[in-house]
Amino acid sequence: MAAAFSQAQTYASGFADAEWSTKSGPFACSLSHDIPAFGTAYFGQNAGSAGFFEFRGVKKGFPAGAVKLESVPPLWRSDVAPQTLFTVQTTPVRLNAEQLKTMVASLESGTNLVFSSAGTNEDGTSVRVIVDARNFAASYTTYKRCLANLIPYTFGQLSRTVIYYAGDASTLSSAAKAQLDKIVRYTKADNKVLGILVDAHSDRRETAEAAEQLSQQQAELVTDYLIDKGLPAASITTRWHGDQFPIADNQHKVGQAKNRRITLRLENESTRKDMERRVAARKAAEEKVAAEQAAKAAAEAEKQAASGASSVTTSQLEELVEQQNLNNGKQPDL
Repeated sequence: MAAAFSQAQTYASGFADAEWSTKSGPFACSLSHDIPAFGTAYFGQNAGSAGFFEFRGVKKGFPAGAVKLESVPPLWRSDVAPQTLFTVQTTPVRLNAEQLKTMVASLESGTNLVFSSAGTNEDGTSVRVIVDARNFAASYTTYKRCLANLIPYTFGQLSRTVIYYAGDASTLSSAAKAQLDKIVRYTKADNKVLGILVDAHSDRRETAEAAEQLSQQQAELVTDYLIDKGLPAASITTRWHGDQFPIADNQHKVGQAKNRRITLRLENESTRKDMERRVAARKAAEEKVAAEQAAKAAAEAEKQAASGASSVTTSQLEELVEQQNLNNGKQPDL
């Protein structure tokens, strides 16, 4: 009985086309390799997330099912034997951190990678994709340099930062400066940041004036630090609120420590639009309440006016009775 063998459709770059391209930025790094008629082998990492590998722009992908990854040396590397590295499922192909390390180690050593499908397409062919190791090492060095300078946090992680301070603090703590340095680094790198709002709060003090002075001092310390680090003063809005907005009980030290805080909010177009929507919704709600209260007051006034016009006092009623024509029962006009 003859065994059935499927033919494999192989995709690979030509000898002269085995190039790797890098793109570097403060928020994303990528390393890619074009594979003609198939797509792009793509290593990437974004700020605040783990690295990954995937195929992009795939014209005709792998058949459903498992895909085996092998390390296959070029023809002139007879000293190295092919090796099966691992198997993944195609939904689509995307590798985890450990698999990524294995891939990179193989490519850095000059060994090609071959992805082979276990299943076949409708025409009975399986798919083999060769990721060429030529020129990988130099480009990967550039890619690693980008990764080292990648900002390790996102807008979402910094968009609302809270810094706490001691009751007798006259300078910023090391922890506060570390948080502010993150904001400075991120803001300088992201031109979508439109501004920063600094709001300082205090715990309860002997007087309202003392609480306001404390919060003002802390707000100005933060703003001055941001400006000294190179952020434009015009992009920072500084406010202080004393003890008007506590978030914890001021009767206890734990609560007081929570109330002594500076909140920094980063603004971009999205957050500003969201704030405008919230302000508009609050204004509409307030106007609705005011209109309902005005309508209720007007109705009450109208009711009282109508009641006052038609009411008859006891003395008026007695006078009417005396004037009544007892013969015909006709009521005198008011």
